Amino acid sequence: MNKKLLFAIPVILPLLASCVGTKQYALEDYEVGVKWSNPEEDFRILQLCDIHLSQSDIYERHFKLLGKTIKQANPNLIVLNGDSFTYADKGVVAKLFAFIDSYDIAWTFTYGNHDDQGYFADTYIQRILTDKSLFKNAKFVNNEDDNVTGRSNFVLNIYQREKNAAGEYESNTVFQVYCLESHSYNFDTIAYDYIKQDQIDWYERMVKDSAEKYGEVLPSAMYFHIPLPEFFSAWEDSKKEGGGVHGAEVILGKTQEFGGGPTVESDTHLFDKVKELDSTIAISCAHDHINDSVIMYDDVALCFGVHATDRIYYDAEMLGGQVISINHDNPWELSFENIYETYEEGK
Repeated sequence: MNKKLLFAIPVILPLLASCVGTKQYALEDYEVGVKWSNPEEDFRILQLCDIHLSQSDIYERHFKLLGKTIKQANPNLIVLNGDSFTYADKGVVAKLFAFIDSYDIAWTFTYGNHDDQGYFADTYIQRILTDKSLFKNAKFVNNEDDNVTGRSNFVLNIYQREKNAAGEYESNTVFQVYCLESHSYNFDTIAYDYIKQDQIDWYERMVKDSAEKYGEVLPSAMYFHIPLPEFFSAWEDSKKEGGGVHGAEVILGKTQEFGGGPTVESDTHLFDKVKELDSTIAISCAHDHINDSVIMYDDVALCFGVHATDRIYYDAEMLGGQVISINHDNPWELSFENIYETYEEGK
């Protein structure tokens, strides 16, 4: 599959949606809480990506598959990590969000390169996601006209409730999930776009602010749609003796598709900032439908999510989702699992 063929579709809306605003918001305005209900058990994050639901689909067919994946994963948080829609209308968007919300599990959404290619205004998705009367379990932040490029740039604070010395319960954030928008297409290079420098600066401010508030750097994971160049160099390094200079090691799955991300020359080196700040221990992307690998690379897990449906192009043996589990005794320790499901009944 030559993914460049997908450039043939209209992309004016995604281009406009990546504009940066002018307003400066307080850092706390980018945060939203997700409760770790049972601190005696690991916290499980399920990534569902590349659903690509359109107005011509038989929704119930795909919902059954997604439901089987969710049931098997048993998550505490669901991340719809981009390309949930392609040529959808408002009704399709509402149907998918209502279906996910019906599980009464915290969930969130990041933008992929196709989500805006639908029959609705480019503000529609973030507007309904922030309407609590519609989706009570959605965790999403949209700061209008802010000075950070893109829309889905926010932090999920995974917190536990603990008793203080006075016997009163207090919320204590133990892990953070950073969601960013990786945008759509870069028309200067006729390639996929990348995370901008102002987003990286925002991420740095958020990490340092959290460290100051909590007295230590918190462990975190990061979710966005289009992978970094390091995802592909990690796979190549994993074939070298000792994993090359970055000690690349394949933990799970495989990488079969290359070229789905920005070039090293265009990327603004988010990975370098991740290493410098020493908070983020896993980066989860999607976009490439026949990749499902987890590779340790400079002690950071680079995770390709499992393609959630058979829409667009796919490997029938690689449909489902990917789970990151945060260890309940030590949140700096993660484990990884690929969930595979089938459309067939009884399997």
